[in-house]
Amino acid sequence: MTDGRRIAAGIARLVGLLVLAVALQAILTSRFTLLGVTADLFVILTVLVGLTRGSLIGGVLGFVAGLLADMVFLDPIGLHALIYLVTGYAIGRYAEWLPPLSAWAVVAAAAAATLGSQFAYAVFQLLTGGGASFFGMLWVQVLPSALVNGLVAAPLYLGLVRLRLIRRLDAVHAVR
Repeated sequence: MTDGRRIAAGIARLVGLLVLAVALQAILTSRFTLLGVTADLFVILTVLVGLTRGSLIGGVLGFVAGLLADMVFLDPIGLHALIYLVTGYAIGRYAEWLPPLSAWAVVAAAAAATLGSQFAYAVFQLLTGGGASFFGMLWVQVLPSALVNGLVAAPLYLGLVRLRLIRRLDAVHAVR
């Protein structure tokens, strides 16, 4: 396969992942709550792509996923885009610096990325006078979201690997 076709196939996979994330977030996960929160597939997808593709592609996909999240969650346009851009880039840099080799790294990275992105969102709500108590948001939204996304990340990662939409972590880092 030529380089152009390989790049086009990779972009098609990422677009397919985004379409799948929008469909699953809007139709399925928004209806199920655990600990009072729903899973955020956009941040989980950003983490998975950052871990398997690196910082540049993780950041770009995080930006696009954030724009889609802003539209799905009916939030101000650009807020999640900025947060997920930084998240995807940071997770990608982590994967380039210290390659994760197991599904447990996916769980930990998804939980940590959710914790960071939800904390940034809570700070934004505090600064704009969203009306909610900052520490109340930490206990009611930020910590449960990190736990739920960490739990959802492992089966999602394994399912996407099985569907060959993303590569296994050990295969990714064996090639580098």
